[in-house]
Amino acid sequence: MENFGLHDKIEIYNREFHIHTGALIEHRKIISEVFEKGMFLISREHPVDLRREVPQVDYDFLNAITEKFHQSVIAELEAVYQIEAKLKRYRHPKSHYYLGILFLKKNLYPEAISQFKTALEQDGNFMKAYMGLGVSYLKSRKFIPALKVFQKAMSTNEKYPDFLNYYGLAYLFLDDFDHSISMFKEAIRLNPNYVEAQFNLGVSLYKSALQGAKDPEAVAVPARVSIYLKQVRDIPKYRIPHWQKEFNQLLELLKDNNHKMILPQLEQFQLRLVDVLSDREKIYEFYLRFLFGGKELSLETIEKYEQYFFSSSDEHTHYPDYWNDLGTFHLIKSRGLYLKAMADFEKAIALAPTFEDAQHNLKMVKSHDKGFLILLRAILK
Repeated sequence: MENFGLHDKIEIYNREFHIHTGALIEHRKIISEVFEKGMFLISREHPVDLRREVPQVDYDFLNAITEKFHQSVIAELEAVYQIEAKLKRYRHPKSHYYLGILFLKKNLYPEAISQFKTALEQDGNFMKAYMGLGVSYLKSRKFIPALKVFQKAMSTNEKYPDFLNYYGLAYLFLDDFDHSISMFKEAIRLNPNYVEAQFNLGVSLYKSALQGAKDPEAVAVPARVSIYLKQVRDIPKYRIPHWQKEFNQLLELLKDNNHKMILPQLEQFQLRLVDVLSDREKIYEFYLRFLFGGKELSLETIEKYEQYFFSSSDEHTHYPDYWNDLGTFHLIKSRGLYLKAMADFEKAIALAPTFEDAQHNLKMVKSHDKGFLILLRAILK
């Protein structure tokens, strides 16, 4: 069976992106990857339902869905810049924070940093924006600015395990092992099950031992590094093939005790594990598209986001944010149904211009439309 792919180059402001999308028939999926100046940014996958009992692949069908997915990835990238342009006219720290998260998830660090800074200029006590800004600096390997952000946030906000873990990483990458160990231990004290912090603590102890050793070759990689790396590997979000492959490759490397090979791989992996709100990216994208997307979201588009608001985990249903987000989504969906109802009444009138019931219903619905939209925007803002 023959694979095939698409390629497009798009320019946004002074940035040039290359989008490569391929249909991998044997694996029954489509993969789209975005690059800038040869550097990988993000990838997206889409499963394809190809019946195994059919001897020949319907290439017209496959080409159509590959093209559709390819265009959706391009539209997703263009949308964040369109929202960025519109958001400049508003003072709304929460939306700047949401957009910062979207840029961060796409590894577009300068744009993410700009949005988080704007959010903090508008609300100097916005702890999540401090987190986003510090993490953006960490991911872009700007460790001194990251440390300064975390230091400033430390003096003004309540401390959370994630915050302390990232703060510890900033110290660790600047070879300040005493402070990094202290931060990781405090994160673990607050959350004893925080295995990422346990792993980072192991790496910090390892690098500290190497720095003070007369004979670095005699220093073994601490067992806790491998132990907690395996525990991180078992977290549900990492139980996917490409992550499992990376974990296992690193675990094999740790067995050799070749410090020159191990250290850069550990550092790269630690930064890969830094992830802010991985389960809320699409929720934030949905809110921003509704507020600043420039046109009404169709009911079909709204329903595509529905899966991101529902959780199959009982753990999430114990958080008030879960129900607040779900309630907000249902209001926005009801807005989509509201518009569909108007279209249905208009269709009835088009078929029968003297249909008084449809005329009355349409008039009543339209009279309340503006108020409904104002309510939704007020809730989100």
